[in-house]
Amino acid sequence: MDNNNKIITVHEQWRLILGDEISLIEPNDYVKLGVIISNPGLTDIEKNGSIAELLPYIRQKVKMWGVGVLRAENIKVLINKEVSKENITDDSESDSEDDFEDEELQRKNQLSRFDCIASLLSSAECIVVQDIFQTLSQFPITFPLITPKLNEEKEFNVMLPLYTGPIIKWEPSPGLIIENRLFSDPFKLIVAIRIGKNSTGKSTILNRLMTPDFMFSSKCDPRANFGVPYMVSGSVEFTWLTQETCKMDLWNEVFKDYYQKEKKEIVLLANLHGHALDYQDQIQFLNQLPSSFIVFIMPDYTKDQIHNLETLIDFKKNVYVCVDHKNKERDCIKINTKTLIEDHTLGKEHRLRWLKE
Repeated sequence: MDNNNKIITVHEQWRLILGDEISLIEPNDYVKLGVIISNPGLTDIEKNGSIAELLPYIRQKVKMWGVGVLRAENIKVLINKEVSKENITDDSESDSEDDFEDEELQRKNQLSRFDCIASLLSSAECIVVQDIFQTLSQFPITFPLITPKLNEEKEFNVMLPLYTGPIIKWEPSPGLIIENRLFSDPFKLIVAIRIGKNSTGKSTILNRLMTPDFMFSSKCDPRANFGVPYMVSGSVEFTWLTQETCKMDLWNEVFKDYYQKEKKEIVLLANLHGHALDYQDQIQFLNQLPSSFIVFIMPDYTKDQIHNLETLIDFKKNVYVCVDHKNKERDCIKINTKTLIEDHTLGKEHRLRWLKE
């Protein structure tokens, strides 16, 4: 970063979406009144710096509480014209949305929701991030808890200190309103990770429990056929589990009763993108928090991978979910993604087990 000019020199791996450099958002830039910025309406999202061109407009929308612009289904409003789906090879049947090990071989999405919000927060000074998050926290979306640095390769920022303080409210029963000061009051973190690969990954499974439908970045996102987000691999998204973010059955069957008993302790759900063993620093950081882990074991896993994971995390903190396994080789919850919509393995007894563990 150039401290004199307040410019972030963008690392080459992010230049296709952010250009060579990007201005640091300072408090004066964020709070001052200015001319209303119109939607740039990109016509060529393949050019360098497409997201950088959109950031001033997105920042203004968020400042005016127009957070809906950052919902996955609304990103398309930022584009005037884009290539039709018929002209794009859809290889989603063979690629998992959580499989980013070979990301240099994968098609990349020049305009994804995750890259927009990660770039917005990573290009702002700390006090501005806190102001932005104060607004974002009033809406049911996910936030990057760990996200790549814009100016360094294979380095990540932990955003948790900047998210401390906003008050999250929920109502487990009529007249009972609970408030939690995020990361200051008691919390429990459930971390979703995966071992191995599968055509339908953990983010798709988690989204079956959440509202809105595209809570976590996945290959089911409205623009996912254009490729994977640039910045998602190794990142951690999180949200809180309240009636605003849980589907009705999950709220009524699990968390409504839980909060009536546990009072102020809020439950957070974090989702690590990519193969867990490729991001051991992230695992070790999350393991230091009051956390438990849901380990999604994909069909091509190996026993050595499980052993290596259990050297990082006490197996007593883990709940194992076997995805599309033909045989039940270990004590785990089984999920068949082919019948995911009607699959009773996402029923009450299993969600309770995830929580209790």
